[in-house]
Amino acid sequence: MELRTIIKKIKKYKFSFLASVAVGALLGIGIYFLPSKYIASGSFYIKRGISNQTGYFTYEGYYSQQTALSYTNSVIALIESLDVKKMVLDKMKIESTEKNLRWLSRIISVKKTGPQLISVTVKGKTYEQAQTVWNKISETLLVTTFQLNKDSDPNLMVTAVSSQSVVKTTYKSLVLFGAAGALISLTLFSFFTCIKEYLKD
Repeated sequence: MELRTIIKKIKKYKFSFLASVAVGALLGIGIYFLPSKYIASGSFYIKRGISNQTGYFTYEGYYSQQTALSYTNSVIALIESLDVKKMVLDKMKIESTEKNLRWLSRIISVKKTGPQLISVTVKGKTYEQAQTVWNKISETLLVTTFQLNKDSDPNLMVTAVSSQSVVKTTYKSLVLFGAAGALISLTLFSFFTCIKEYLKD
């Protein structure tokens, strides 16, 4: 079906077309006014101290850096593990059910933002919820890695870049939500109108 033909057929339903765009825009604006979500974020730095300060300094420094780089991936896996999530729920006095573990997995995001830097973000319905969950993750991570490294490699360290997370609301634009709603409605209306007219022909 040619573009000219499509436009001609859509013109037959111009009032319905305008109504659908208006409804879509209103729905988008309605979604904009839904309660905002909060995002708590913070970073952790992974390093390995140099155990031999007197001899082979260059080699030891290189080895320490490579060990820290490798350990960064292990720390990410540790944060995402069910063991740590269970400890976080326990600290929050929430039962460690499968449902609650899935909920915690959904709201936590872990990213490697640098060779030895990890960013952890937490989404929450309220400011307090986002901040509390992040703080419990930070506390659990620092204590757990310290205990694990104490008997294996005490020079490996995980430190929080900041003691408190940065909490902000998700970005929302009234114009953007309205335009998106109108565009989606326009696309769907045009699609179904074309199918309807095609089947008639």
